[in-house]
Amino acid sequence: MDYKELQHQLNYKFKNIELLELALTHKSYSNSNNNERLEYLGDSILNSAISQYLFKRFTNEKEGLLTRMRAYLVKAETLIIKAEEFALGDYIKLSKGTANLSKDRKNSILEDAFEAIIGAIFIDGGWEHANEVILNIFNKNLLALSEDMTFKDAKTELQELLQSMKYDLPKYIIEDAGGGLFSCIVAYEGISFESTGPSKRVAETNVAMKVLAHIKK
Repeated sequence: MDYKELQHQLNYKFKNIELLELALTHKSYSNSNNNERLEYLGDSILNSAISQYLFKRFTNEKEGLLTRMRAYLVKAETLIIKAEEFALGDYIKLSKGTANLSKDRKNSILEDAFEAIIGAIFIDGGWEHANEVILNIFNKNLLALSEDMTFKDAKTELQELLQSMKYDLPKYIIEDAGGGLFSCIVAYEGISFESTGPSKRVAETNVAMKVLAHIKK
């Protein structure tokens, strides 16, 4: 398989391409040679990189807030969204049976593969390269951080906000936008907000963030 496009998206070129291939090999495909160990390592590297960033940026915040910030950034939902943005599902090696599972049941596979890639980059290029890749991937998420955030996912935050305002819960209307993209529309006070994403989950999250930004203005 050609990994040129994936490496371009990651902004990292592997010296040992076999590490990337291993990071994208699920245990259902090979019980003895799979990405479980790299996933274990990548999870630690990801948490360390995000922790270091938060420690340096929020110099006056206590451990509790920093911990909530980190959990908000590296939660499963976010990692799945990142994996979908890189279209990792097109690269992961799975057994035929696992490949036929529903999309929702493959979410943990995407999450693990994303973390495994981080582990592979760390082995291939060391801490500096892994840290650089992580900060680049999470750049928008990190820049959007502030001390007064609730650190909940956008859909949950929007739902709770509308409930507190005695408004109806948001209705997410999903359509296939073509080209591997989904479009999602949410109406709020007569205004239609629309966003797209490589999956229904990403499209819904993106449009929820738009509605939140409008309300908070």
